[in-house]
Amino acid sequence: MRARVKVPMVLPLVLGGLMQWANGQEDPCIRAYGAASVEQFLGDLQHSVAVDDRAHVAEMVRFPISITVAGKPLTLRNKDQFLKYYGAAFDAKVRGFIAKQKASELFCNWKGIMIGRGEIWISTSGKSSRLRIITINNNPPWSPEDN
Repeated sequence: MRARVKVPMVLPLVLGGLMQWANGQEDPCIRAYGAASVEQFLGDLQHSVAVDDRAHVAEMVRFPISITVAGKPLTLRNKDQFLKYYGAAFDAKVRGFIAKQKASELFCNWKGIMIGRGEIWISTSGKSSRLRIITINNNPPWSPEDN
């Protein structure tokens, strides 16, 4: 006697939604943040990093934020501290991942939106709906060319 497997109607709907997302259609997680806002933030970040507009990048960061300097964690509490350690926070690898990131390939979950392999995370915070950089994982062990 063969057992019959019943596939609930929900499964095809879920798989259909995943297929749409995999085919380049809008991720519902990204949509929750506002797809246009996410694309604008990414483009603004990419441009600001490319032209070395450190003050503008500092405006995009939620403080406090932690980075790693000389192998040790360091919490940056304000824009002045961020500007002092900008070169460490946005090292060549982090800048490379930011430059290569395509809006259509962003990863999103309950933590926020990931740029690169997690070098930068962005999200809204508190009552504000404004996107900000919430995490910087600088000095990653891999490089953008590894992709």
